Amino acid sequence: MPYWFDGNNLIGQSADSSQAHPRIRREFLSTLNAYYKSGGGRFLVYFDGDDPGQSMPPPGIRVRYSAPASADDAIIRRLHEIRRPGEVIVVTNDLDLQNRCRNAGSKVMNWQQFASKMKSRKLQPSGGKDLPETVDVEDWMEYFGLDESK
Repeated sequence: MPYWFDGNNLIGQSADSSQAHPRIRREFLSTLNAYYKSGGGRFLVYFDGDDPGQSMPPPGIRVRYSAPASADDAIIRRLHEIRRPGEVIVVTNDLDLQNRCRNAGSKVMNWQQFASKMKSRKLQPSGGKDLPETVDVEDWMEYFGLDESK
């Protein structure tokens, strides 16, 4: 199942802030990579703005930068371009974008719903090292300042 993420919305940063502090983007992508390794689906993250450092995403995670358009508009435009938007799940806490995605035919999840699904997955061993059975989403959300109640 393809998951598309509204990156800046989920990390709670503007495009300018993300470019000035790319560590938060990298850590978000790293967290998604752990879930990807557990067989969680195909992941595509849309970020507002651009990536002047041309950083490489972790394996299994595709990233698109939307400059000069917004990530929201890039997501909607792509949903209209593909054959089966109903197979895509867009993960965002942005209620307006959720409605626009539904109208374009896709499914939507907020971060809390995705995090609950993430918690239920077991991570696979990687490189001979044992990974924790679940991603500690609460610690991750606290680190990024995300409120589960939103």
